[in-house]
Amino acid sequence: MLERRMECVSATGSFEKVMAVAMVVAVAVVLASTVVLVSALNVRQSQVTGTGSEPRRILVTGIATVTLVPDEARLMIGVVTKGETAGEASMKNAEVMSKVIEALRGLGLTDREVQTKWLSVNADHDCSGGRCVVVGYVATNAIEVKLRSEKFQVISEVIDRSVAAGANIVQGVLFTVSEERRRSMEEDLLKAAMADAKRKAQRAAEELGASIRGVLSVDLTVEQAPYPIMPTVLRAESGASTPVVPGEVTVTARVQVSFEIG
Repeated sequence: MLERRMECVSATGSFEKVMAVAMVVAVAVVLASTVVLVSALNVRQSQVTGTGSEPRRILVTGIATVTLVPDEARLMIGVVTKGETAGEASMKNAEVMSKVIEALRGLGLTDREVQTKWLSVNADHDCSGGRCVVVGYVATNAIEVKLRSEKFQVISEVIDRSVAAGANIVQGVLFTVSEERRRSMEEDLLKAAMADAKRKAQRAAEELGASIRGVLSVDLTVEQAPYPIMPTVLRAESGASTPVVPGEVTVTARVQVSFEIG
């Protein structure tokens, strides 16, 4: 019995040692695989890689941004209704949404400016009693209103008339730059981002006593940060319209370039 206990203690000690070594190895792997890239310009710092026969390279990210007044606005308007049957919930929903669309048509909005984005009828479950039972059905219909800048002045009326007609979901207005306008400035932004990447790579190479020999790879992206407005869907007692004021949109071009150095 004493020998068996000693064997167990020895096995336990060995297991603890193995686990300790494994934990140390795991931590070392995590630390070795984590690289934080930070520069004074708040962009990804240059990386120098390359061993053996592979070319030495510097990986940099160039950034160029421009701030614009938006020329497009989008908002989602929805109607959610309930019924004892799927047909009842769907019929109630169709009645209300028809009134909402009619109200928007009264503002002069076209089919291109008002489009259905979501339509569903789902069972409504009650799971409070330990098991889920169907207690009714929920119908949801959501439309997207997409307006150009010349119609921004009707956004408040779009919200107020939709709510008055029975809409019970109004998701925040999203001001953006239209695709056509973004494409018109894309080339200049990408050129500026490439110049930024080249400048950073040259500076890093000089610090290393090397020079830029060529470009190994380039990854380009252009994105915009839309300016959201979250309007109140309920009208004030004074009957004042929901205030909506366009902000500004930032369009950013990013290029990740791998430069060969020597």
